[in-house]
Amino acid sequence: MAHAQLRLATLAGVSLIAAQSAFAGGFDRGAGNIELLFDPARVATEAGVTYVNPQRELKDVQRAISSTDAAADQLIGVGVPPVAANSVRRPALFSDAIDVDGDFTVPRLGVKFNFFEPVDCLASYTQPYGADAYYGKNNAYSISAVEFQLDSDEAALTCSYKFDVGKGSLRAIGGVSYNKIDAFFSRQTLLDFGNDGVGKFDLSDEAWSYRVGAAYEIPEIALRASLLYTGKVDLDLEGTVDTTDFGPRLAPAGLLAARPIVTGIFDVDAETEIPQALEFRLQSGVAENTIAFGSVRWQDWSQLQSIQINGVISPTSGAVNPDVSFDAYYEDGWTITAGVGRKFTDAFSGLASITWDKGTSTFQGFQSDTYSVALGGSYSPNKNVELRLGGSIGVLTGGRSDFTLDSDPANYVSYTYDADIVAAGSASIRVKF
Repeated sequence: MAHAQLRLATLAGVSLIAAQSAFAGGFDRGAGNIELLFDPARVATEAGVTYVNPQRELKDVQRAISSTDAAADQLIGVGVPPVAANSVRRPALFSDAIDVDGDFTVPRLGVKFNFFEPVDCLASYTQPYGADAYYGKNNAYSISAVEFQLDSDEAALTCSYKFDVGKGSLRAIGGVSYNKIDAFFSRQTLLDFGNDGVGKFDLSDEAWSYRVGAAYEIPEIALRASLLYTGKVDLDLEGTVDTTDFGPRLAPAGLLAARPIVTGIFDVDAETEIPQALEFRLQSGVAENTIAFGSVRWQDWSQLQSIQINGVISPTSGAVNPDVSFDAYYEDGWTITAGVGRKFTDAFSGLASITWDKGTSTFQGFQSDTYSVALGGSYSPNKNVELRLGGSIGVLTGGRSDFTLDSDPANYVSYTYDADIVAAGSASIRVKF
């Protein structure tokens, strides 16, 4: 019974949790998964992929122009008098609805070695963080963003040292990860003034992080409790902003003499982080051929508020613009999962789970709470090969987003969103030696 329970425990830890947590808050796509480290085989390899298809529509999208923009109108000759500082002058653009396309895949590869009895090591690769959103051109949102992408690559080595404690064994866990982050976004900064050129921001950095934790296991009852802390990734992003798509001249309605636009490719930089995270997982046999499992994950996304982008040149004046920023205004993220798994035959196992993910958006953004359910199965044609399939469907709750006058004026946009659907699927193969 112990071996059957352990195989169920592995399935519970990997397949469905990966499918469900891939649409977590912030930029999280299921980071820090080290379940392969616990496989009892001397050598175990795994390859898998998760596909996520969220459906999100922004409605009643409105953009307001601040006094900064009013002063710019006056400067370029539109003839609108400036207004009091930090006040909203008028709605500039309105769009009934904008579909945010953002489906994505998350690959994962892992090789686990048992070097000698108490020491196991896991070499892994995944893309743990990311974002994909396309808002389109010439609408009320496109001054904030036409497109936003965040891509990550993580190569990690995680090892554990196991020693006997009571009826089971305790593992001390530690590891390091190498992270590469690439960020891209574009926006139509001058759309209000009749120029629909797109400015493109490209920034990247590479940095190290670490993870430490512990786990306690009693194989006879398929019990495992683990706690894993992942340190933050400090990022000093560097890159360029390309405004050569602007212009060549600014000619809004009512302007007698068009003004030239300052364009070019300029160096920019920004400082931010992928914040620290803590995850607790628990699983245990509760009846013959049946286990229960659950997890709680916290990530410190409240560290991402307004991220200043330095070095951007104003296309209307040629001076350095101090107000350009990426405004996240996140709060901490929580993901809670619970489920059961059961072995039906020597070859087939299945499980079901439910997940609640607390949205990280506050007054701004559309990352609302998500509720999802998942089903999955495992097929083992022999003791060395295991195939897994998992899928989930969930509801992204509705809400409203408003701007703050303390942020980049390009982000002065508000909208609503109703409940939407997110679906995910996960497939993997594990080969043991």
